[in-house]
Amino acid sequence: MNWYPAVTHPKGYTGLAWFEIRGNEVYQTVTHPDPYTALPWFEIRGNEVYQTVTHPDPYTALPWFEIRGNEVYQTVMHPAQYTALPWFDIR
Repeated sequence: MNWYPAVTHPKGYTGLAWFEIRGNEVYQTVTHPDPYTALPWFEIRGNEVYQTVTHPDPYTALPWFEIRGNEVYQTVMHPAQYTALPWFDIR
């Protein structure tokens, strides 16, 4: 399964997958707008998504995203300005 930016994502909708879920880890895809790395950026624990230490931003132990059904929402702990709209669709 992949994460696609939702039309409500602050960087806009592209129609290309930005992340790929492998087990409980989330990896960047080559179509992600940031420079590619083969290391996992996030870890899924239940319905919460946490940064890994290999994420390019400084590590925090707080969940950045929450999975609700087939959508990924930012939590208030995410460093970007909070919005209650989904950032990614899971397909």
